[in-house]
Amino acid sequence: MKISVKGPIISNSDQWIYDWFGIEATSPKKINDQLSEAGKEDLEVEINSGGGSVFDASEIYAVLKDHPANVTVKILGLAASAASVIAMAGNKIMMAPTAQMMIHNASARTQGDYRDMKHAAGFLKNVNQTIANAYSIKSGKGYEELLAMMDKETWLTPQQALEHNLIDEVMFEGQGVTIVASADDGMIPQKVIDRIRNELGLSNTVNPSKQVNSEPVVVTNQKEDGSKMTLEELKNQHPELFEQVKNQGYEAGVQAENDRIKNIEDLAIPGQEELVNQAKFENKITAEQLAVEIVKAEKNRGSQFLQNRNSDAEPLNSVPGAVAPENNGKSDDAEAAEKGKGLADLINKMRGGN
Repeated sequence: MKISVKGPIISNSDQWIYDWFGIEATSPKKINDQLSEAGKEDLEVEINSGGGSVFDASEIYAVLKDHPANVTVKILGLAASAASVIAMAGNKIMMAPTAQMMIHNASARTQGDYRDMKHAAGFLKNVNQTIANAYSIKSGKGYEELLAMMDKETWLTPQQALEHNLIDEVMFEGQGVTIVASADDGMIPQKVIDRIRNELGLSNTVNPSKQVNSEPVVVTNQKEDGSKMTLEELKNQHPELFEQVKNQGYEAGVQAENDRIKNIEDLAIPGQEELVNQAKFENKITAEQLAVEIVKAEKNRGSQFLQNRNSDAEPLNSVPGAVAPENNGKSDDAEAAEKGKGLADLINKMRGGN
């Protein structure tokens, strides 16, 4: 099973914020969830990260190191700082010829008097020592050498990392490798293709084709005699396979619609009931699209409120000696707090809160 360590290494409590903004990041919980799915399968851990939280990286290192099956680490782009610690968890560590590794000292922001500074310095030295433990276990190097490399902030090419025994292999070296133009080429696994051919009675040497016309879409497969198999023929000749495909498609469609309705209902806020109902039954839009519409509507509602308030105040402003009340008796701070709470409630609902 593949596990990705991409983006900054962050705490569990920060993961939802990165997810909210669509920023790739890795937390211990994210890795633990993937490990739960993997069970006792072998792992292939792909790393491209500039590092982040040392202690969260330490947790990820520990759970990968403790995995009962084989763990192969592939450094695809960058394994820097805390991410290089995670890389050391692999039984086998490989590095792309274009990748880099960086090791350095831990850092922190602190404040206080000289005693606080002295305490912080001691703490950081201890953290450096624990980081060096991971490098030492993998490379067999002594702590003095490793700590000196960390002091200098050492950047390593794949060949240099191999010389220091921090990796086991440079990927693609001495191999005739076929590389596709995409990290995920979308190809169907060969085992699946072979099974479909066997189920349809097709030769392994024949390439099935797909035709799309102005008529209803008919997916056809070329049989050994050169003729085409239509969906109707598939239904007649392989009724069990046809029913299985049809039922799976129906179940997937029902589940997708149920999920869409539930996600939309989770976004419901006072004053936007009409938008929510339209999204569910008329426009058939996604929860993400509805979220954008709600934000726009809330913005327009706020602008309309200010416009109406100013209009209502005009007669009072024309009265000599009179001053129109502002903010309907609310202070600017109170109004700002109210709007801030509304936005926070909206964000909380959109990320699944109550």
